[in-house]
Amino acid sequence: MSLRLGRARLRVWTTLAASFALVAVTVGTGTGVAAAAPPEPGPGVEYVALGDSFAAGPLILPQETGGPCFRSSVNYPHLLARALDAQVFRDVTCSGATTANVLTTPQPSGFPGVAPVPVQLDAVTSTTTLVTLSIGANDADLVDIVSGCLSLLPLGPSCRTTLTAGGVDRGAEAVDAVAPRIAATLDAVRARAPQARVLITSYANYIRPGGCYPVQPIRGEDADYVQGLVGRLGALTRAVAADHGAEYVDLIGPGAGHDGCALLRNWVTFVTPGVTLGLVPLHPTALGERNFARIIEGHLTGSG
Repeated sequence: MSLRLGRARLRVWTTLAASFALVAVTVGTGTGVAAAAPPEPGPGVEYVALGDSFAAGPLILPQETGGPCFRSSVNYPHLLARALDAQVFRDVTCSGATTANVLTTPQPSGFPGVAPVPVQLDAVTSTTTLVTLSIGANDADLVDIVSGCLSLLPLGPSCRTTLTAGGVDRGAEAVDAVAPRIAATLDAVRARAPQARVLITSYANYIRPGGCYPVQPIRGEDADYVQGLVGRLGALTRAVAADHGAEYVDLIGPGAGHDGCALLRNWVTFVTPGVTLGLVPLHPTALGERNFARIIEGHLTGSG
């Protein structure tokens, strides 16, 4: 029996989880990483953060905005802006965003009478000196793919078997199709801010090799398959960044030992939450956002 948590149901889960967030904030943050000494602040840093829920930090308290963006004021962009002492900071990350929402298409608010979320690229100007971007997972429908791989009981064919039937890897095809969209996004950012450092990140180490069933409801071969797709998207993003004037920041490798199975030190929630303040399945925790900020800061300053 499969546990289906498609994108619509995940949004419902996000809303329900908000009611528990005030309780969750009292839970200990688990094993932390000591904050690095802040770098010398750069003169006139104008920082714009673009991207989806991975950067936005849905339901990580305190929240700066409600739905649809569910943007945390302690997500990695906010923490990075403070560490760099940015003179100007604009965080327009938004849960559910695709490359189209960054480039051309306002994101629907999901609420009657509420205006759509503006195109994110509008926040980038010719004076912007730093842009970070986390994007691509929603373009590839990775949430839906992973949701279809979850199983309360490991019965029947695995999702890997289903998705690779006939010698065609449909998950890999979905990931590979994102490359030109990421390229177009990076080109558009570069055109808007020709002097800026543009950083694009991977996603995360969501689950360890072989999984950890039943702690997380996915059989081992499917855990390897879905994390393989995340890694494939990371490798693709790295290659595109190199060809389009951007810098790639890997967050998968540093996350070893901090996957969704490590409930006391998880940087991301897989399905079953840990204690590091992350309630939304397949999304970062508060501990994760802090460490992502640390890693990106290290990349920028050469201390990582």
